[in-house]
Amino acid sequence: LWLRGASRGQDPAFATASRAPLRASAVSSSAATESQGLGRAALAGAAFGSETPRRVLPLAALPEVTVLTAVAEGVAIGMGEAVAGLAALYAIMSMNEYIYHRYFQHLGVNFLDSFRQLRKTFNLETYKGDGHVEHHRETLDDMSLEYEHDPENPYRGTAFPWWATCAMTLSVMVPAFPILSALGWSGPVIVVAVVAAMLLHAVVWNSLHPQMHGLPDVTLSHGVPSLLVDERDSALFNWLRKNHEGHHRTDGAHGNYNVCCPLMDQLVGTYVGVIEPKEVMTSA
Repeated sequence: LWLRGASRGQDPAFATASRAPLRASAVSSSAATESQGLGRAALAGAAFGSETPRRVLPLAALPEVTVLTAVAEGVAIGMGEAVAGLAALYAIMSMNEYIYHRYFQHLGVNFLDSFRQLRKTFNLETYKGDGHVEHHRETLDDMSLEYEHDPENPYRGTAFPWWATCAMTLSVMVPAFPILSALGWSGPVIVVAVVAAMLLHAVVWNSLHPQMHGLPDVTLSHGVPSLLVDERDSALFNWLRKNHEGHHRTDGAHGNYNVCCPLMDQLVGTYVGVIEPKEVMTSA
């Protein structure tokens, strides 16, 4: 550089200084190129004046690809666990609702041989229920109730009170915890999911059941409030209502035991479908 500058009549110091920014620019350009993952081949192309450097995958990026693949697989597995867990939780809720309605509210537990033996062994009384049988006696074919007004019992056994919501939450939590744990769910997530699901169940029940029998909405002092009043004309609520009407109209109320979580009736053969009111059937 000194000789070239001298031969052109330039000051050698000036010639050296003028090249310094070029070298600095080349270094910064190479660093930027490497940071963009273009690799040494691109640097070589730039050094030889190539306008469009050839983009290649640097070896350093290979571990990153492996990590990203593992993360993606982990997300996929997590989604699978979530879907399987929610399906299992719904099935447990449906089974719990079915068992409680059929065997405890309808006193079916008294006819089980195992429970009879248990009563005999421990000298237990016959299970009396929670007044649900009386609710069926009061219910007419059009779902209205024939009863004397009682300020102390405004819901006539149609609403889910707080104690029933807590009891059902516990009865769902017991089988749900080990099953969801086996599917990879953590303890805190299981607790939150079960409590949220049971609160939603109570909201749907209390928004649907008392109103379809002509009773007032549930207040916070009695149970989970009837918050879904605006959904009563939705397709879901209309189907749930007709499904429960079938429970009241079928012989002996033996069928359609699921109210908010249909599944078990279809699985065990107690689903009776939609049963129209008697006056509609007569006119038809």
